[in-house]
Amino acid sequence: MHKFLEWDSFNFKKTSGKEKIECPTCQASKNRKGDKSISINHAEGFGKCHRCESLTFREDQSKKIKMKDYKLPVQTWKNHTELSDNMVKYIEDTRKINQHTLKALNITEEKYYQPATKKDTNNIVFNYFEKDVLVNKKYRDSQKNFTQSAGTKSIFYNINSVIGQNEVWITEGEFDVLALYQVGIKNAISVPNGANDNDDVWENAKEYLKDVKKFIIAVDMDDKGKSLRDKISQRLGRFRCEFVEWKNKDANDDLIEGVLDSSIKNRKKFPVSGTFNVTDLKGGILDLYENGLPDTIKPKGYYFREFSEIFSLMRGQLTVGTGIPSHGKSNFTDWMVLNLIKDYNLKASWFSPEHSPMSLYQTNLMEKVIGRNFWKDTDTTLGTAPRITKNEIDQYEQWANEKIYLTGAEGTQLPTWDWLLEKFKEQMYSFGIDIFVIDAFNKVLLPKGNKIDMINEVLTKLTHFAQSNNVMIILVAHPTKMQKNEDGTSVIPDLYSVSGSADFRNQTHNGFTIHRTWADEETGVENTTSFYNQKTKFNFQGKIGGKVDFNYCLTNGRYYEKGTKEPLFNLIDSKETNVEFEHEKKIVPQMEVNDAFDLDNNPFNEIDF
Repeated sequence: MHKFLEWDSFNFKKTSGKEKIECPTCQASKNRKGDKSISINHAEGFGKCHRCESLTFREDQSKKIKMKDYKLPVQTWKNHTELSDNMVKYIEDTRKINQHTLKALNITEEKYYQPATKKDTNNIVFNYFEKDVLVNKKYRDSQKNFTQSAGTKSIFYNINSVIGQNEVWITEGEFDVLALYQVGIKNAISVPNGANDNDDVWENAKEYLKDVKKFIIAVDMDDKGKSLRDKISQRLGRFRCEFVEWKNKDANDDLIEGVLDSSIKNRKKFPVSGTFNVTDLKGGILDLYENGLPDTIKPKGYYFREFSEIFSLMRGQLTVGTGIPSHGKSNFTDWMVLNLIKDYNLKASWFSPEHSPMSLYQTNLMEKVIGRNFWKDTDTTLGTAPRITKNEIDQYEQWANEKIYLTGAEGTQLPTWDWLLEKFKEQMYSFGIDIFVIDAFNKVLLPKGNKIDMINEVLTKLTHFAQSNNVMIILVAHPTKMQKNEDGTSVIPDLYSVSGSADFRNQTHNGFTIHRTWADEETGVENTTSFYNQKTKFNFQGKIGGKVDFNYCLTNGRYYEKGTKEPLFNLIDSKETNVEFEHEKKIVPQMEVNDAFDLDNNPFNEIDF
């Protein structure tokens, strides 16, 4: 194995450029006194011995290379390729990859243990380099079994090829990188684990990809590949992404069939903004023709049975929720989003300075997920419920760590909308966030100028951000001081009631109100929290004016529809999505365009998103 040497232990003669110094490891083991075998690059903060493979890093670089205590493979690679005749013949005849490409991409051959076959087998080896350091080795045998060096750094294959490039190709496999290199595309990288999206990969590659102007996503053409394509474009921002549709499954298959050159010219833009003709949109048109209306996102639990009939969300949309203070709009939003995370395996980020400190806010979310009180044993309709255990805190941590993120303001400066959207961009890249929750609108500083104009500008930015990045934004906004009805009850606020501007109704795609009715023994009125659909962009998303009544569970902060049982189970491992109510699968009715999109009867048609 490599040996790490402390950077500060050397007596450097330079502080910049390059130099060679003596290696203490070689001196001790090989009696090579005075042999200057370590090459130091001061600009990169890195040094490597050419004899014993010892490594040294300046502190700032050490953190980048050795992040999370990654292990490094044995640094045995040399700048030559000595593959067996059988291996070369297989790759050239079957994969159509020549020896020049094999050498350029540092392909080697090695006997290595394959867990799938439980024996040592001969493997082609893809060597993962970061700068001059071998950070991972991926082994593939003749039966297409894969394994990697244990505990190594997760990073894109061929990451060095992107340094200084304005344009980068991203593939789903190492052979696809080789195939593209074969036809002259040298700035291509591959995800290390197929279609499995991994946060560490993106975090470790951030410094290499941050300045790239354009990405061409060239992943596989199967369903997993298309899902990966959407996730990658979401992380990087669709505005700087294009994609390739291979004639076969992937780039290497197109090379084998002799059509790779023509396929790589078939680059397409994501429909983000700008002008598109029918040809640009034909894929989406045919998808609607074959599969019907777009999928919407709504909680699947039995305790949202009627809710799912009147309201749903879609990617690329801004949703505004309002309600009188203390009526539960934040609590309900959190519960709805947690269910979306569970039901669709999504990730969400909250910016909620009203709910500080963050550790306390996490206990609120934890109660909703686990289904019990964080602080004490409580009585429920089903008997006594013990408080959350430490084991369940650990369980929540494991589940939530890569699904739930909280955003906090930095320093003493009030957060601005530009700062918040930049923070969201960073989170999208690093973590692949699907839903952003902003609670509440008035906690972010408006730009200077006319208040109504500035609100319009912010809402336009939020709408554009949701559309261009294919994410959902849920914005909680407080209403103005509300009037009372003649009976003393509060007037139910709508989106026009939101403080500041009518644009909270006009500029949003969807909107809802949470309104609480307090129990009254004299009249027999129950304590009820009601959800009102104030707006859905398209008719197939819900029913404007629809209302659903919920009970509120003090034990865990959950809501459940009147007439359903109290949900006390753990969301993390629960299979009780439709325990009480088994629904027949709905067949989407045939609709005319005007019916589906409400083009004739929607008074807000003039609003162009």
